[in-house]
Amino acid sequence: MTDKGSRPWPRTSELARWCYACGDLNPIGLHLRFRMEDGWAVADFTAERNHQGYPGYVHGGIVSALLDEAMGWATYGAGIWALTGKLELRLRGIVPTGEPLVVRGRIERDRGRTLDVIAELRDAAGKLLAEARGVLFRASGEQARLIEEAARAMMGHSVS
Repeated sequence: MTDKGSRPWPRTSELARWCYACGDLNPIGLHLRFRMEDGWAVADFTAERNHQGYPGYVHGGIVSALLDEAMGWATYGAGIWALTGKLELRLRGIVPTGEPLVVRGRIERDRGRTLDVIAELRDAAGKLLAEARGVLFRASGEQARLIEEAARAMMGHSVS
């Protein structure tokens, strides 16, 4: 593959490190670092001013991205390469900027081709601020290989 200037594209493993949610090279990304705890993919996050919607509150799109990413990492942590097909978000409280948050996701049910996955966002005291349910589709063939390569590249920088 090449870009418009006929330069070769970087490998998938290099591109993965530019992921908006978990990429360590993306200067405007969320820089999430996931770890596995009792079947949950868990990451700590403190939103900054540039993540806000209303002053002092995290933008709903960022909240959605946090929950979606936790669901993806729940599958990767289980060695399953999948893509989000459906995401339902429920906001339960104001998500503040400048305060520690914990986002986590886990597989609720494996249906074979699809996975039911849940995620939640909590404040440092454990109060539920947002939750999501999703349906992720197992990838296959070349698509699965590319997702696996990207996820494994990030696992070296993220999942423990």
